[in-house]
Amino acid sequence: MKILRNISYIFLFVALLVLELLLGIFSEFSDLEILPFLILLFYISINKFSNDYIPAFFFSGIYYDLFYTSNYFGSTSAKFLSIGIVINFINKKLDDNLFSEFLVFLLSVSIYKFEFIIFSFSFIQLTIVFLISVINYFLFKLINITLKRDVFKKSI
Repeated sequence: MKILRNISYIFLFVALLVLELLLGIFSEFSDLEILPFLILLFYISINKFSNDYIPAFFFSGIYYDLFYTSNYFGSTSAKFLSIGIVINFINKKLDDNLFSEFLVFLLSVSIYKFEFIIFSFSFIQLTIVFLISVINYFLFKLINITLKRDVFKKSI
């Protein structure tokens, strides 16, 4: 049963990664991106991080390296794992408020868009990374509120 759950995590992560790539292809604005895989990665890192998700991070990074980049094989897996570990560690050390959570999300977007920042470092690129962070953090909060809502406890 545990193997089946881990395989389903792998398929979920890879499917969201493919969805993110398709959104990037069909997007009208090439710089401002919606990053559903990063939102999932952040949600897992903040709320449910455990060893069960490591194969999903690893295989989704291998899939991304295999078909979509010319990076060294496994470098994206290392990036996904480092995002998960660093975000989990920093979130456990900080207070649980909106500003610190946004700063942690901004850090995760900065690690996720590391190549984008390094290859063309300018104020405009940093502004784009900040705007990507704001848009995706808003989507993260919407998803987080939706997943936390218990409809059976609400009175009508």
